[in-house]
Amino acid sequence: MKKALSICLSLLLLLGLGGCGKEEPLSELETIQKQLAEMEGYYCTANLTRTSNKGETTYGTKQYVKSTGEYRMELTSPESAAGNYTVFDGKRICQYNPRLDSKLIKDVPESQHRNELFLNQFMKNYMQSEGVGVEAAALDEAQCIVLEAVIPGSDSALASEKLWVDRETFLPKRFVLYDSNGQERYRLDYDEFVYNPDFEEDLFEIKE
Repeated sequence: MKKALSICLSLLLLLGLGGCGKEEPLSELETIQKQLAEMEGYYCTANLTRTSNKGETTYGTKQYVKSTGEYRMELTSPESAAGNYTVFDGKRICQYNPRLDSKLIKDVPESQHRNELFLNQFMKNYMQSEGVGVEAAALDEAQCIVLEAVIPGSDSALASEKLWVDRETFLPKRFVLYDSNGQERYRLDYDEFVYNPDFEEDLFEIKE
């Protein structure tokens, strides 16, 4: 009897120690933060709305973005802008207008604001921001976690930003950049979003 009791106690102790070694599952917020932080790139389709003192202008876009900074953004609407694209290869920017059949290629100085419309830059700002906000919110029919970051620098036109991420799919739903008065300046509403796609090798090349 004593031997049986001793074995039972030993098994319970082993089970208890084994349970202590298990990692706790990540929370929704931790999962979202990990996925964005480890993102090597993404592809998305999104409506980009720009707000100025002249009103709102909305463009349909396709975006191909690498975490190292290279990107390609193509305009798909309205019809007057469809076919225009911008490519940044890490050193130079190329802007193409199909109606003029012309390319403008230029070297650009290092500037984070060049990348503010893309989520790799948002994550850098988010990780560096102090007292960043996190909240839950509904967006259309989706329940989202909202991450907030401060945009460093003295540009009053771009001062802060928020990212809405679906709590079930962990996919970005909306991204908004605000000026120093809290007014919306740019809004991206994502339709399709793919983490870490396989990019074609020449997608970010600038050809003379």
